[in-house]
Amino acid sequence: MEPITTAIAAVTAASNAIAFIKARVNDVQSVAELGDQISTLFSAQQKLNEERNKQAGVGDINIRSSIDAVLESKRLNEEMQQVATLINLRWPKPADQPSTWQEILNHHAKAKREQKEARRKAEIEARRKAKEFEDTLKTAFIAGAVILCVVGLFIFLMVSVARAWGIA
Repeated sequence: MEPITTAIAAVTAASNAIAFIKARVNDVQSVAELGDQISTLFSAQQKLNEERNKQAGVGDINIRSSIDAVLESKRLNEEMQQVATLINLRWPKPADQPSTWQEILNHHAKAKREQKEARRKAEIEARRKAKEFEDTLKTAFIAGAVILCVVGLFIFLMVSVARAWGIA
């Protein structure tokens, strides 16, 4: 997908999620009912950041698309702040506890860390298995070479003995 198309799709998804949250925040019984929409917001924000980072690495930077990406990111941050305020007002917490929105952010950050750690562990396991396979292959090759040498020497010995006895 083209970078601008991905960014537009992310902004559209975020806008739809924000509109849904703003319309339904007072009707729902728990934050969990808004979970899919909040997840969409985080995904859209991540997509926009990835696209902006991709554009920063490209040699031929389109100034217009860079400006658009920054402005969309700023607008999305403002909208998310409004959503945070609405959620905090709907589900207030005592002053000595983190706000509901902060709990959501903490949970999201924890989930991302766990996902990153799981990916890292999977990569380590894949590398370990590849190394194990490589070692097994090397061992099989060496064993095959040794067997081939032994068989070759055995044949040479038999031919030499046969010639010495005048059989061959």
